[in-house]
Amino acid sequence: MSDFETNLTTGLAVLLAGSGIGLSWSPTGAYDPLSTGITLGKLTQSPDNVVTLQAYGVSDDPSLSDSVLGVQVICRCGGQDKRPSDDLADEIFNLLHGARAVTLSTGVYVVQCLRNSAASLGQDVNERWMNTANYYVTVYRPSANRQ
Repeated sequence: MSDFETNLTTGLAVLLAGSGIGLSWSPTGAYDPLSTGITLGKLTQSPDNVVTLQAYGVSDDPSLSDSVLGVQVICRCGGQDKRPSDDLADEIFNLLHGARAVTLSTGVYVVQCLRNSAASLGQDVNERWMNTANYYVTVYRPSANRQ
């Protein structure tokens, strides 16, 4: 990830952890096995309950300073019941979809955030339920050639 993408995903991790939906954010990636941690870029083996954020480029206006970055949000929850993973994805949707004019703790200004797609990923090899959603995040990202 680029520095900008890292700032975006870190800012989103801080936002999600502070939202009261039961997520924990640790920049070191160390989590209590019973917590629901947030990781950036890599879906780790533990804890069983985890949210992973991965940014990727979508589009950049050639003259204005707006860029759209996709953020893939993977939710995974242990156990045989699929509902906790779905419920977590719903809570994240309620927080992110339609968000406008948000300055993240890392200084990234989010113009708007909209979910673009979502799907169940079924169970992993350890029988933990997973789902994914892709959010398109329009951000203010000026550069030398854009205002």
